[in-house]
Amino acid sequence: DAYAENKAPASLEGIIWTNGLPKAPRSDEVVVCPVASRFNHSCVPNAEYLWVEGQKVEEIRAVRDIAAGEEICVNYIGDTIREPFEARRAQIASAFRFDCCCEACRFSIEERKVSDERRTRLVQLGNDILGCQDKPERGLEMAEEMLELMASERISGPRTVAQVCNDGFQLSLLVGDDSEVQYWAHLSYEAHRHGWGEDYPLTKEMKQYSQNPPRLANRPASTAASRPKRERERERERGAAPLPFSTSPAAAAAAPHAATAAAPAATSKEKKIIAPEKDPGRAVAIAAPAAPSDPWLDELE
Repeated sequence: DAYAENKAPASLEGIIWTNGLPKAPRSDEVVVCPVASRFNHSCVPNAEYLWVEGQKVEEIRAVRDIAAGEEICVNYIGDTIREPFEARRAQIASAFRFDCCCEACRFSIEERKVSDERRTRLVQLGNDILGCQDKPERGLEMAEEMLELMASERISGPRTVAQVCNDGFQLSLLVGDDSEVQYWAHLSYEAHRHGWGEDYPLTKEMKQYSQNPPRLANRPASTAASRPKRERERERERGAAPLPFSTSPAAAAAAPHAATAAAPAATSKEKKIIAPEKDPGRAVAIAAPAAPSDPWLDELE
């Protein structure tokens, strides 16, 4: 219970607020799970949460390759993960009552300066892109730069990049180029299917758009070969996947195939979740069922 004051006994409410996970985007409902609630935060997370309503389980999905023995960490702070060090640290301390000591928060002074510059630029682009309706080509360049910055900062998880991909899709509609629309619809589809699952409404919508690109009424198809388009065409020829968790755009209709590993036990002292030695990598997906009762609640902090 991170909210207990002056060493007061832990309360059920405090345990739930400390360890509860949202059941869905923008949902007020939370679940507390024996394993999933134990994952630590990192400002360079290698996994994300996903509540699967049909199975009543909280999944922890890898968003990049995870080495055997590496701690599996998630993001507690949503879009604040894009912010520079001081803003992230303040948010974590305020909301969760601890000082973050993850890899990114232990950078040297020089490393932190470079990281803060990138994340400051990322936040600025996120604000500027909102005003690009009249200059969508420039907006697409901003979206590309944002994805590049996220990759450099190792925060390219599906839920972190989803809004950027959505923005790219909306801007590509304004450009009026079918290949651009299909490209960004595919990226948005990949982000949503990995971040929220195949049954999420926007996942289904973007899958349809990636296969059948829409076009705004009264807007003719564009034939201009913009700089972003030419660069993306070269990437497609090389077969490059634009997101670390993503298939290539050519595999837009492919279904996800992820192996499920048994959930490793948390250590009694450090309570870290470690990638199993026999099954490292991006296929790791740990399902933790919601608890039917609460005898183990007092084991959580």
